[in-house]
Amino acid sequence: MYIWQIKKLRQQLAIEGLGEKEAFYYYLGTAIIGALIYEAIANGPPTGAGAEPATTDYLDGILYVGFTIGGIIWCYLQNGGATGSNFLQRIVPIGWVMSWRYFALVVIFTFGLAQIRGFLTGEYGRPEVESVWEVIVMNSLIMWLFWRMGIHMKWVADNSGAAQPSQ
Repeated sequence: MYIWQIKKLRQQLAIEGLGEKEAFYYYLGTAIIGALIYEAIANGPPTGAGAEPATTDYLDGILYVGFTIGGIIWCYLQNGGATGSNFLQRIVPIGWVMSWRYFALVVIFTFGLAQIRGFLTGEYGRPEVESVWEVIVMNSLIMWLFWRMGIHMKWVADNSGAAQPSQ
């Protein structure tokens, strides 16, 4: 696996291509970097004089990155693992469609949580510190996303090559 050497990677891709396991590692690595960048932007560093990161910021970051890694591994295994085929050709379009569904749920849950928070506290808008329940709900949605992606990966793997796959 290449990390910095794009010319060597290009040469390998042009001549040999990648095996399923190698493609999985590249995809997983890309997702980890994306999750870490997202968490760095979303949860830190805190602003204001003497501001400290909240415990829920750490909890949210650990859960989000952990569920992202675990979710991609789950999808890989549902696709057949090292003996599966077409991992990237399957996870990218399935992830695209499921991400739109995830986005819709996030909008609904974010609005709902904001209304509940506002009703209970009188504070509306983005909270300075997320509650544990907000972290749990939002990370449960990420778990749902990867769980459903894995279900669809398994269905495609099981029905590949079938003349008329079952719905």
